Amino acid sequence: MKLFIVLCAVIAMATAYTKEDFLKDREECLKSEKVPEAVIEKLKNRQYDGDLGHEAQCYIRCLAVKIGSFDDATGYDLDKTYSHLTSAGLVVTKENLKKCISAAPADGDKCAWAAKDLKCLWTNKYISKKQ
Repeated sequence: MKLFIVLCAVIAMATAYTKEDFLKDREECLKSEKVPEAVIEKLKNRQYDGDLGHEAQCYIRCLAVKIGSFDDATGYDLDKTYSHLTSAGLVVTKENLKKCISAAPADGDKCAWAAKDLKCLWTNKYISKKQ
């Protein structure tokens, strides 16, 4: 039994999503989605006002898929998204997440869907950096 507990702890540590993982995934998504430099700066500063373009929307989807909080069939997973955001040092409640997590759009644009939900969190100030 002790061996099982130790094994579970090792697996949990080995599969933890680190800041380095995030930075690597972020760079991969920025390149794969061909996000313009001017938009990259806005994204890094969490400036989601206005239309950032479809490349930026697809970057948001790409990163959310890579970290495991977004699925193309079901959208954002409430618990995983909450866990990722809070472990990244952000303040958000599950209640506010629920206000922004939406159903799949009729047009099927997964990039716009992922970006719209994230933009909702930031523009409504449902999410913030820890002080």
